Amino acid sequence: MKNFEKKYKIILFNDSLSGGAGKVILTLAEILVQHAFDIDIVIYENKVDYAIPESINLHRLNIKKDEIKHKRTIVKALKNEILVSKKVDMIISNSTPSNKVLSLLNEENIYHCVHSAEIKEHPPTIWGFFKAQWRKQRYKKLYTDKNLILVSKQLQTIIEKDIGAKPKSIHLIYNPFDFNKIKYLANHKEVEVCKEAYIIHVGRLDISSKRHDILLEAYKRANIPYRLVILGTGKDEAKIRQYIEQLHLEKKVTLAGFQENPYPWIKQAKLLILTSDFEGLPTVLIEALALKVPVVSTNCPTGPKEILEGELSRYLVPPQEVEQLASKIQEATSHYPVISDKMVEKFDQENIVLQYINLIKEINGKE
Repeated sequence: MKNFEKKYKIILFNDSLSGGAGKVILTLAEILVQHAFDIDIVIYENKVDYAIPESINLHRLNIKKDEIKHKRTIVKALKNEILVSKKVDMIISNSTPSNKVLSLLNEENIYHCVHSAEIKEHPPTIWGFFKAQWRKQRYKKLYTDKNLILVSKQLQTIIEKDIGAKPKSIHLIYNPFDFNKIKYLANHKEVEVCKEAYIIHVGRLDISSKRHDILLEAYKRANIPYRLVILGTGKDEAKIRQYIEQLHLEKKVTLAGFQENPYPWIKQAKLLILTSDFEGLPTVLIEALALKVPVVSTNCPTGPKEILEGELSRYLVPPQEVEQLASKIQEATSHYPVISDKMVEKFDQENIVLQYINLIKEINGKE
């Protein structure tokens, strides 16, 4: 693909550069830089998990720790430190917190990238009903009259029909993947992985969304001869350790923490499992398939069924269905269809960057 004839200035805005969202942002930044975009990543919390290439500018807004919760303070810092001195062609927020901050700026070139349906379960009570309605109204207000970039098709149905928002524009653009880089990093010999044969789960330690409780129960019921390795950090580590003890799995489960390069871990796994109640576009499913690793996933509201298509769709199970999940874990570890490159080619960086180029040209009135 030919580089841009003009070096467009793009700001990728987020609360932090950590976890899975941070990796997605950094991957997008690197790919856009390769195609002659001028990229700044701007964050307002001091959380950075990854090394930043010299070709990308990382700017942490000068905000005191006790002021981070004030969205208007963040907007003021963004204006004074970034926007006042730079001609910016496009600003993209990349999470619900950063979407809420940029929603206070009324600029035509702001696009809100929606990575998750943000679906929450509420108890079947009057209070639960009103809480659900209040949440729906918050997101309806957030997405109405905004330019949105959605990372999965199903998100559009949720935003327009379930939430009832009326966005100014909607663009479906999947998260980009540099599959050559993923395969290269997966072969790094200096990364030490588990010596035993294992299956793997990758994600932040957040039971409410990633459902490690379901993961552990299904793993125990599956009774397979493989260790379970869980990669990630998060607020629920202590609770997850308690679940492991309650299920008497201390000798079969490894919490391996955060890994800057998780790809050798994924590549050498017998199976990758996703047990989330909600996602946007689950990166780890695509990465695993790119490395020819079988996957089993919950068919949560957005993402998985756009990845596990055709003969792989049989490895989708309803959320929170422990018995079905256990059965599919057994099936996938004994037999799995041949995984081909075509199964993930629509997520390749060249296809995705072309969509961003076309969007930038559209914003700037180019032919």
